[in-house]
Amino acid sequence: MESRLILKRFGFARCIFLLISLLVFSTRVVADEWIYTVKTGDNLWNISEQHLISTRYVARLQQLNKISDAYTIPPGTKIKIPVAWSKVQTSGVNAQVIYVRGRILIKRANAAEIPAETGMQLNEGDEVRSENDSFAILKFLDNSRLQLQENSQIRIRKMNVLGGYGAADTLIQLQQGRTENAVRQEKPGIGTRFRIKTPSAISSVRGTDFRVGITPDDERTSSEVLSGLVQVEGEKNKIAVSAGLGVITALGGLPTAPVKLLPAPDLSNTAVLYERLPLVIALDPLAGAVTYRAQIASDQNFHNLWIEFTTNKLPFRDGDIPDGDYWLRVRGIDAAGIEGHDATIAFTLNARPEPPFIIAPLPEGVIDPFSREFQWSIQPEAAHYHIMISQDSGFATFIVDNKAITGNTFRLADSLAPGYYFWRIASVSAAEGIGPFTDVMSFRMPFPGPTMEATKFDKTRMTFVWQAGGKDQSFHFQLAHDETFNQILYDEKTPATQLTVARPDGGRYFLRTKTIEADGFEGPWGPPQIIDIPYANPYWLLLPFAPLIDLLL
Repeated sequence: MESRLILKRFGFARCIFLLISLLVFSTRVVADEWIYTVKTGDNLWNISEQHLISTRYVARLQQLNKISDAYTIPPGTKIKIPVAWSKVQTSGVNAQVIYVRGRILIKRANAAEIPAETGMQLNEGDEVRSENDSFAILKFLDNSRLQLQENSQIRIRKMNVLGGYGAADTLIQLQQGRTENAVRQEKPGIGTRFRIKTPSAISSVRGTDFRVGITPDDERTSSEVLSGLVQVEGEKNKIAVSAGLGVITALGGLPTAPVKLLPAPDLSNTAVLYERLPLVIALDPLAGAVTYRAQIASDQNFHNLWIEFTTNKLPFRDGDIPDGDYWLRVRGIDAAGIEGHDATIAFTLNARPEPPFIIAPLPEGVIDPFSREFQWSIQPEAAHYHIMISQDSGFATFIVDNKAITGNTFRLADSLAPGYYFWRIASVSAAEGIGPFTDVMSFRMPFPGPTMEATKFDKTRMTFVWQAGGKDQSFHFQLAHDETFNQILYDEKTPATQLTVARPDGGRYFLRTKTIEADGFEGPWGPPQIIDIPYANPYWLLLPFAPLIDLLL
């Protein structure tokens, strides 16, 4: 009967319009609300007195939350309170800078930018900007945290309290770059209403982990939900995005249908110890990823972020950070620009002091069997050096393990048996201790050039004899007028251990030999040996005939 009177009085069309308006209003109110948790002794009247503009909203609040008894509500009950009905408090509400790495700048109204410092208070209207390789974490009244990534900028558009300290209402305008947000733990006694606005979307949450980024070329917004639920609102539509999904919102467009985030990359083949800079971080390619993002922090929660870098080609090659223990976080990015789930791994960097540059023997080189000297460049940071020499590449046993070489040369006291060996060297400084070793370098100790054991002369020939040092060796023999072997008389290779050559005129000569091993490897020349060849007709026998020789001439 009552409904008929209403229809008669207002008309059918007006009633339909009223009904639609109420539905729209109800949808808008429900979407723009905060949550209050009932405590012991609460009822709708004292809740309204504390948190609402007027107690006139008691009946509406009861209807909205379907509460049967306004005076008896079980503690722990969650009550939705529309923002439009709430008291708003702005004084004394601020955020705090709790972490700064690199160059972070704060801009306040009518003032120049100033560097951010840990502990600094931020007010509504403040802008925060990060430069390259610079990061900051802001903590808000409800313990929500926003991590500002490098080359990003935000403005705190709204920061107030709804009700009588009932919920923190925060609106952040992301002007460029990216943020990673943790709205997970409500502060005891206060709820959360946290939103990030970009040119193309608003991402709203009550308690979740999510990321928001702006593409620099077309200002699309990527929203990725790691836990909880995020409402993403474009210019023409809004959708709920649950954990494990991401959306893209174009400028002036609708949010795309949510897609699954890429799975975490496989880091099982990623190194956990690095001894060189820049870092070369290898990982197995991830299906669907066109780009990767890597972040390095000094803590497992990635609150203390040091550096991040992206690549579309693996491995990563970047990073210049101090030695120490770190955590690596890597995610894949799909073709739309949505960033996937994270994979994390702990690693250690020990790259300093850097090892010296090697002079001799170089990798796969040969060491002189006579000088037996190792050389390297001087490392300015090194107080001394640590050298290792072994017959196995794993250095299970040592021929040399000298930890206190002060110069840039080392000479073996005794020669090594011919064969293959391995060596490496590290710098040691007072500040850093021992740094990384060089790569393991192999070298060859060759057979020395054989020493002449006998030399035989007759009137026209002379024969040199030596002993082979190994099986299937051959030899290279040279005889010269001079010690520098520029005036060579004989130059021959032979598999024999003796060589007969025509006897030259009497005088001083120089000879040298080197060993050619079975695999064709030629060792170094042995040190020159001096040989004095007697004259065939000694000059002193001709002295009595000197006057006759003068007459003949």
